[in-house]
Amino acid sequence: MAEQLTEHAAAFQEVLLSAEELEACLSEIAVLAANVLGDGEVRGCSLVIERARRARVTADSDEQSARMSKAAFGNGGPGSAVLADSRAVVVTDAWSESRWNGFPGLAAVEGLRSMAAVPLMLEGTAAGVLCAYSPRPHHFRPELLRTVEILAGEASRTLRLALRIDAHLHRARNLQAALESRTVVDLAVGIIMGQNACSQQAAVEILRSVSNTRNIKIRNVAAGVVAAVSERVSTHFEE
Repeated sequence: MAEQLTEHAAAFQEVLLSAEELEACLSEIAVLAANVLGDGEVRGCSLVIERARRARVTADSDEQSARMSKAAFGNGGPGSAVLADSRAVVVTDAWSESRWNGFPGLAAVEGLRSMAAVPLMLEGTAAGVLCAYSPRPHHFRPELLRTVEILAGEASRTLRLALRIDAHLHRARNLQAALESRTVVDLAVGIIMGQNACSQQAAVEILRSVSNTRNIKIRNVAAGVVAAVSERVSTHFEE
């Protein structure tokens, strides 16, 4: 089976074309991974990605996997261990496992006896994990673990591109928000200057004073000033 996984590379790349957001991309990859491994003994997959100064992104192939993921990536869970040191972890049998905080107990309740968690090969500060779950104990023997690792490698290629795209979109949205914020503040300063026959610095200080007194962001104060003059003024930048 490991030799056949490269045939799925095109399917992973296709995910980039069909998913517009990173979360959707991860969800499709989780489903695809579960389908590739789903020989009746692998019942689901989860993907988790962590980046500096960004919220954790999680995706699961199904609801049961989502419940498993919360435990696996909770405090002291096996998934968290993989995120921390980038080494694969295998839970051979949840019924006899004593590590990983409360994870084995939940796995046993869910009827999932074994799990493989392997690191994704990402870039920069990003770290990620692919988890696969099975109702059979000792299911992820070395050969199958290697298959999961190869699958994670194929997924990683797509995810590296997806993360680059997401980073560019994130920067573009932040820039657009900054431009819109700067524009509305500049408009409000001009309005205050005209109404009060004051200097630019004095107008800025008026905005800051109102912002501090009311505990409102200066952009929101500025937007109120602009809206009071004309609802037709727009600070939105078309893409």
